[in-house]
Amino acid sequence: MAPATKVLVIDDDQTFTTMATSLLRTAGYKPLVAFDAMQGFMFAQREQPALILLDLSMPAGGGMQLLDKLQHSSKTQNVPVIIVTGTGGPAVEADAKAKGAAAVMRKPVDSKALVDLVKQVLG
Repeated sequence: MAPATKVLVIDDDQTFTTMATSLLRTAGYKPLVAFDAMQGFMFAQREQPALILLDLSMPAGGGMQLLDKLQHSSKTQNVPVIIVTGTGGPAVEADAKAKGAAAVMRKPVDSKALVDLVKQVLG
């Protein structure tokens, strides 16, 4: 059996990370969690996940700056990023997509919609 596909969740919201990791595990993925942008960047470089779920508002650098760093790193530039955020509106969504985000999902998230989006982005 092939190893489970790694999905990195970068979010400082403990409630969201607990829910997301549980959903991902149930759907057959291997969730990894980082609670701030710096830790998230280090995990992404080391673990080479297939997908990243990224919050925009968190300590040690915001999600937009991290998205930019991920897009400019040879190790992570091809890793799709789904922004999952409770902040901002259409302008933030457009900015995230312009910076390379595969998709943007608003919090609070619908669990089925989140898993469906992960499956869709991973093809």
